Amino acid sequence: MDVEEPFDLEAVRRRFPWIGLASIDEPDLSSRYREIMAEAHRDRMIVEAIDSVRRSA
Repeated sequence: MDVEEPFDLEAVRRRFPWIGLASIDEPDLSSRYREIMAEAHRDRMIVEAIDSVRRSA
């Protein structure tokens, strides 16, 4: 029977220092994505309104 050695997280972090720097929490990422998309939609609406006013002036 094989005996697994304990996982050395510090050794992994020394070899791959970027591990643990980014959040991989899906609900946080998906909520931020929705916020970004809503902001982009709002910004497009503002630009369209400004363009409409400029054309009518």
